[in-house]
Amino acid sequence: GLACQTVVDANMIIVQLPFFPANRPGYDLEDANPDSLHEELRSVYPEVFKCVGCGTCTRTCPMDIDVMDYIALMKRGDLKGAAHKSFDCVMCGLCAARCPAQISQFTAAMFVRRLFAKYEMPQAGHLAARVKDVKSGKYEKMLDKLLKMKQGDVQKLYVEREREPDMAELGNWLPEDKTHL
Repeated sequence: GLACQTVVDANMIIVQLPFFPANRPGYDLEDANPDSLHEELRSVYPEVFKCVGCGTCTRTCPMDIDVMDYIALMKRGDLKGAAHKSFDCVMCGLCAARCPAQISQFTAAMFVRRLFAKYEMPQAGHLAARVKDVKSGKYEKMLDKLLKMKQGDVQKLYVEREREPDMAELGNWLPEDKTHL
């Protein structure tokens, strides 16, 4: 379990891990060149390419992620593979604390996941349509109405809403009242 939620037992030994500030360079994904994302990684996190392949990061990871493998994928330019391999990272920083090459693996992985999501991952078609609806003001009247309601009325509306059945087939259910779609 999480240490912050673990009940203290008799004879329990509590150790505070030392804090090692991780390399967190500033970057703006809007400035990235979509045609050379590997070079973006090289410019923001050059230390990734100094990995000696010792495997200390992988052995240290509490999530059993093959950290050394996703670093190798980054070095090869496989951002998709690195993004998928590092997805379960909880950003604890133990890999970086133990790395002899002083790589901040977990922050580099976050950067790669962000690059991949912005520039390489296919966008959901329905998302673009929904963003267009929001920007056009389609939901402004509904939101204004909700904002003017008392909190109790909003809570009642929420409790009484039509819910998707738990066992509904994925993507096939629609509410009877389609005014909010």
